[in-house]
Amino acid sequence: MDFFLIFKASCITNSLIFFQEGSGMSFLNPNSPQIASNTKGKIALKPGHSLMDWVRFKAHVPPKAPQRISTSELAKHNKINDAWTAINGAVYDITAYIDYHPGGIDELMKGAGIDSTELFNSVHKWVNFQNMLKEFLVGYLVSDSLNSTKNSVSSNFKSPGQISSMKSFSEIPLNSFRYDCYQSERCCTLIVYSKISTSYKVRKSFHYGCVKDKTILFCISCMGKQFILHIELHNEIQKWEVRNSNLKFEVVIHKKDQILWDDEGKHMSDSKQTLSNQFHLINFTLTCIGNEYKSHDTRLLTFSGGDHGYHFAPPLGSHIYVIHPDNDLIVCDKKPYTVFNTIDNKKFQLLVKQYPNGVYSNYLGKMEVDQQVRVEGFDQCFDMNLLYRNISVVILAAGTGITPFYRILVEMAQDNLYMNHTCNLLFYNKTQKDILIKEELEQLMNRTFKFNISHILSQEIWNGPSGHVSHEHLKDFSIESLFLVCGPLPFMECVRDILNTNKVKNSQIFEFKG
Repeated sequence: MDFFLIFKASCITNSLIFFQEGSGMSFLNPNSPQIASNTKGKIALKPGHSLMDWVRFKAHVPPKAPQRISTSELAKHNKINDAWTAINGAVYDITAYIDYHPGGIDELMKGAGIDSTELFNSVHKWVNFQNMLKEFLVGYLVSDSLNSTKNSVSSNFKSPGQISSMKSFSEIPLNSFRYDCYQSERCCTLIVYSKISTSYKVRKSFHYGCVKDKTILFCISCMGKQFILHIELHNEIQKWEVRNSNLKFEVVIHKKDQILWDDEGKHMSDSKQTLSNQFHLINFTLTCIGNEYKSHDTRLLTFSGGDHGYHFAPPLGSHIYVIHPDNDLIVCDKKPYTVFNTIDNKKFQLLVKQYPNGVYSNYLGKMEVDQQVRVEGFDQCFDMNLLYRNISVVILAAGTGITPFYRILVEMAQDNLYMNHTCNLLFYNKTQKDILIKEELEQLMNRTFKFNISHILSQEIWNGPSGHVSHEHLKDFSIESLFLVCGPLPFMECVRDILNTNKVKNSQIFEFKG
């Protein structure tokens, strides 16, 4: 039996076999016993139908919004030109994969029209079928009786065996997001589908949340909209984790007691809400785990959520709001700082410039390791589709205005979508000692895209360009370029005046504001 065999014998060499998902890769060792034991029974494929050909082919297939698929509906799709199969409760259209299957048509068709979970796991449970077939996800398998009442929320949260120990009990259609949930005895999984037009080439989404005192608060930010889950759990949990692709987020809750729950919990009034052009800020209590100088007057602070169950993948260009502990000292009770970098979705960093009379900069600058700080986050999200649609990008940054661009540049460096892009950074500072993250920026050169850096100093005589931002600095750039701007307000106003004088369209200008 060779159902769904992924690898051809010719693929098993001294190199590593990999699957692509977005810009990341998950690797499998070709010498592993799992792969070695499943290399028989392959057939010769037609030219252009190798594993890598399949990866390239499916990269151009836009995902569709998943539906509920009954067992009777699944059974109808059992033909070579119309083949579906179900694995672990997920239903996939495998029609396009038939010619790419190294085990041949007959082996693949053994799973057509049925729940093939047992068949699949008996041959190669180790295969990451979610990555291989994610673009061809049709929906999720439910019993015929459940599908007939799909518009109602089930009050009986049991797991019928015919759907692989899973049961979908709620599906709330929303403008841009759709919510669903299923469980097994070990886990309860909250799913949010993001329904984004296929006109968006870059379907980049971000998420953050926390679990505290049996309450889960989770936010997804995608294309200027935000979806909120706020649930008071009825039962104790061990831990939680987030799994996400471009169009689907899974919040996996690992149960403390391995029993079936009646439901996922009580949804608060703000739960399952979609916000547009506004932001739901979450309160976090963080611990400072690092405070170091990045220049003579700017510090890099690293914060961690510790064991509080926090998860951070904040939107690009977003702010975290620092709350000062002494309300008597300040006019405003919180101040925004742009997130400079994130680490393992558990930590993030801020670049904070020190001012002699700055209440917040002194508060953060003097922060000691293990000291706690209260914050709220996150807001705004930069749409990477702006970059994708413009192969020429000009970044104008002054001082700590470089902060929002670092994560954006890292995204570009890691994604082949931008391999034909040219990005020019004009970085304005007073002197050489004021230049921030110089080494980090230089490491991004000669990566996926063409990246050029020009340092321009206003208060130091040196061999490089000098002065303040001017028409002379921008004269060689096409007005069709995308201009990204961040810095002190006078700097941004000056750049805006120059670009307007040069008749650059407002749609080609994006300003990051604090």
